[in-house]
Amino acid sequence: MKLSLISIERDMIRLEADGPITTADFKSDGKHLFEQLLGQNWTKNVVVLDFEKVSSIDSSAIGWLIATTKEIGAGGGKLVLHSVQPQVKQILALVRVDRALTIVKDEAAARAAIAEGAAK
Repeated sequence: MKLSLISIERDMIRLEADGPITTADFKSDGKHLFEQLLGQNWTKNVVVLDFEKVSSIDSSAIGWLIATTKEIGAGGGKLVLHSVQPQVKQILALVRVDRALTIVKDEAAARAAIAEGAAK
């Protein structure tokens, strides 16, 4: 997987994932993939992650998504996934992980979810 920083905006950081997400993407050096891009305080951010170019995921990717959601929530931030391909969405639904993640249709829906969360 290639993880790219798209933009840093007033209320969110936009990232894009590209390619399959597998065990090979997670190094044992202890640094979170988001920390490598966003720095030590990455958990304080609202991160919108574009999954449109993610073709497949394995169990390591599922574990990473769950752990990331928990870490970012504990740090005061939020993770929102959007544009998830049907085959990836099906895997997340099959293992019922979709219930623990914020997954929306597209970037506009992600922006709306963030705005709604800020209003609460």
